[in-house]
Amino acid sequence: MNEWEAPFYLLFLVPIWVLTLYSYWKKDPALSMKLRLPGAKSSGQTNILEWCSRYFPLLRPIVLSLFVIALAGPGKKYRFLPDETQGVDIMLALDVSGSMSKSRDFLPETRLGISKKLLKEFIRKRETDRIGLVVFAGGAYLQSPLTSDRATLEEILGMAEEETVPEQGTAIGDAVILSSYRLRRSPARSKVIVLITDGVSNTGRIDPVTATEIAKGVGIKIYSIGIGKEDQSYEVNFDILDELSKKTGGVFYRAEDVSQLREVLSAIDSLEKDLLALPPEEVRETQALIILAYALALLGLDLFFRTWLFRYYV
Repeated sequence: MNEWEAPFYLLFLVPIWVLTLYSYWKKDPALSMKLRLPGAKSSGQTNILEWCSRYFPLLRPIVLSLFVIALAGPGKKYRFLPDETQGVDIMLALDVSGSMSKSRDFLPETRLGISKKLLKEFIRKRETDRIGLVVFAGGAYLQSPLTSDRATLEEILGMAEEETVPEQGTAIGDAVILSSYRLRRSPARSKVIVLITDGVSNTGRIDPVTATEIAKGVGIKIYSIGIGKEDQSYEVNFDILDELSKKTGGVFYRAEDVSQLREVLSAIDSLEKDLLALPPEEVRETQALIILAYALALLGLDLFFRTWLFRYYV
């Protein structure tokens, strides 16, 4: 239950349980909490009957509470994109190599940590698009195909770490070709790869230039981001990223700090915007009837025991 149709009705639960607890603990004679069995004296009741005498009267406030919850309209809301869309399909290609995980120029975060954080913000903004995720180091691996389920994608992105890819190195070409493969049959008007890395392509089964030609051939634009400050610890070559982006009609960006990376992702977000042919459709699945059924079942149980077993009608 993650949606409520009329949540203000839940406030009625407060007086119900305040009154119940008051009468239960104070044992107000007007609201007696003891049951009477036919022909049974209170002094001769068994432990089970004493337990029933103490706790059975709670059944009514539970039933009343279930009626209130059903009245509030619990349910789940689902959002569907229309079949005919002019949105954008985006593959995120994220470098998770050692230099991204161990860098110290984005303290207190690493380059990988801050990239994941800002990519989550980017994902939340793209409400009408499908987004997928590829992570790479010495090899490239698909973590999520194109999806509209942003919550699941954010969860998968949050779990991406250096250990996700066993091979060492930076295989930019492999990341581009795998992302292109997932986009090649996309019906979307715009197909985009957002490539984030901090190093030079030094391994992989295919070189970046060849991979870029393939991406260009299927109409994919590459927006590449060279993240981090250049130092002597790791080899960098951002010229190749600039070349990849220009060949496909995309743009290369440098991001040396958090604010620049946020601005870069905002720029990409503004560049790749398309309107939907139809607005997204929201479908609500109510669970009020299920709760109402439980309430009626408990109410029937209460009436049965009070009428036929306890002879208790208050």
